[in-house]
Amino acid sequence: MCTTSKSDLRILAREKLAKLSAFDRTFNSEMIVDDIIASGLLNEYASVLMYKSLPNEVCVDRLIEWATCHGKAVYLPRVSGDKIEVVKVPCQLSVGSYGVMEPLGDAVNVRPACVITPLLAVDKCGNRLGKGKGYYDKYFAENNTCYKVGVAFRQQLIDDITVSEFDVKLDRIFYR
Repeated sequence: MCTTSKSDLRILAREKLAKLSAFDRTFNSEMIVDDIIASGLLNEYASVLMYKSLPNEVCVDRLIEWATCHGKAVYLPRVSGDKIEVVKVPCQLSVGSYGVMEPLGDAVNVRPACVITPLLAVDKCGNRLGKGKGYYDKYFAENNTCYKVGVAFRQQLIDDITVSEFDVKLDRIFYR
């Protein structure tokens, strides 16, 4: 059982991410996208929610492009109040909450079957540590049938994350 607080784990995760070079982030992001494509995972789902990455997150832009080119309905999230709403790709983007590129346009009432999820840290059991606002956990609680996929750099893997009753486990993790 982890005794380190979530706030301390977030600090540790940010420190580790800050040490990653731009080359390592780019190279490993590409390898993670290659691993997801090679796994055939997205072949199982008609719709997928992805995200536009911040500089320290795994970049999934090429995966968005791949999924769109392969006939998948792709959506991007944006924060609205304390929840995530989704907008279908293609869409224009604008800097939104917390400096994240978010989609413009009308939100759609769709529950994508698969969600590719950013994170700060993750353990091998699939416990995800986000930035602390709980947007994805709330989204997963409301959309409990979606397949939840975390993407991470190896440096984001930690032994154990303290979980609360509101935390939702990932179904699968891709990391490099």
